Amino acid sequence: MRFTGEARKQIIYVLAFGIWLFMYLLNHFCYPFPGDDYLYSFVWEGHAMSVPLSENAERIQSFNDIFRSLGLHYMTWSGRLVAHFFLMLFLWIGKFWFNFINAAMVVFLCFCIQWIAHEGRITFEISVKKLALTFFCLWAFTFNFSGVMLWMAGSCNYLWTAVFLLLFLIPYVRHYFTKGNISYRKWMVPALAVQGFLAGNANENTIGWIGLTGIFYLYHEWKKKTLQPWMISGFIGLSLGFGLLILAPGNFSRLMLDANVKDSLIDHIKIMWFSLTFQNFLWFYLWKGYRWKRRFHPDGQNRTYFRMAAWFAGGSILFNLIMLLSPTMPARSTFPNLVFLLTAVMLISRCAEINHAYVVQKSLERVAALVGVVYFIWTAGFSLWWYHENYQWEKSVIAIAESAPRDQVLEVQSSPIYEDSRYGALSGFHLGNSAFSKDESDWKNVSFARYYHIRGIRLADIDD
Repeated sequence: MRFTGEARKQIIYVLAFGIWLFMYLLNHFCYPFPGDDYLYSFVWEGHAMSVPLSENAERIQSFNDIFRSLGLHYMTWSGRLVAHFFLMLFLWIGKFWFNFINAAMVVFLCFCIQWIAHEGRITFEISVKKLALTFFCLWAFTFNFSGVMLWMAGSCNYLWTAVFLLLFLIPYVRHYFTKGNISYRKWMVPALAVQGFLAGNANENTIGWIGLTGIFYLYHEWKKKTLQPWMISGFIGLSLGFGLLILAPGNFSRLMLDANVKDSLIDHIKIMWFSLTFQNFLWFYLWKGYRWKRRFHPDGQNRTYFRMAAWFAGGSILFNLIMLLSPTMPARSTFPNLVFLLTAVMLISRCAEINHAYVVQKSLERVAALVGVVYFIWTAGFSLWWYHENYQWEKSVIAIAESAPRDQVLEVQSSPIYEDSRYGALSGFHLGNSAFSKDESDWKNVSFARYYHIRGIRLADIDD
């Protein structure tokens, strides 16, 4: 069924609310994850994360504490000022507000991908099916879903920064599709400088490539005499944010503090392989689109879609390849790779839609849609059940911690849902982890204990 006009807008609003509600429930059923979420609730102490918090650790209780903590963090650990500002802010003001906004960020990301696919136009005149498909792809193909969409530290570092980056790119995409025949009001100059800073101070493996290609694009537009002031201010903001990110003294300090923390090349390649496994359907669609591009008459405006898709797909590959130079490559670091790949797919899909063509056969689309609906209903329902059970377990642990004497070391049983390895597969690999250790001196255990003013916490030995 095709929706048009106001009916389509109403369906879009309902779908967006449905996505938000689903993500809000998942976030609601997650307490702060043991580890980073509790650690960053305190003013940064200047040592490696693996070193437990001191007994005199200070909880963040004001903006002054946030900026003081950010300063120490910048000098001794990381240059990610934007992500950790928001993380510390929401750890201070409360998880409820984070749940609300983090769910909205997922919706916003879906719209940003569609706005880029729609030639950089910010509009609600988009396909209901394509918006639903965008969210489904994020649900089905995100490697380490909980670490990107639910974990407070992970969301601020990957989900939020992906939104900031796509928002920054939208006016440039619009400029490219209109061949420079687009103008914005004067306020766009300072606005894009700020947005550029937010995007630039994101992830080390993404901005370098974008900045490098951006230089060539700006030079090309300057030669064509279509370079506009907002384009320059945006690039300056991006460069400033990336400069502060990459040249932070904390980056070099961290290399020394965590000198023994290093994954092998094989570990990096495994992560890339698993990431590719999750994304294989998207790469297949992209390959099919380029194979049959003659059906779309790839000249003039249509060629623009393919070139833009090639830029996003190329960036997706480079984001992962640069991680070979990193000491570690956590699964969540592949998320920018997925976002750019999905954007490339949606650009090809948009081109096919305009030309009333199909990248894959209509019958295959219907079968894939049916399988996708069944997959989502099962994995979404199972994940909601799992996170609800986990929520009840964590709630009981926190209740005990809040009422325990300060000199007590809590010994808690692991939740039964962690003991069945089949649950991960049954959920479509969307589950988190308690992260508590049997060692009460583990930094994750200690940060939890400091937060609730108890002497310590440890997992009981299941064999006992």
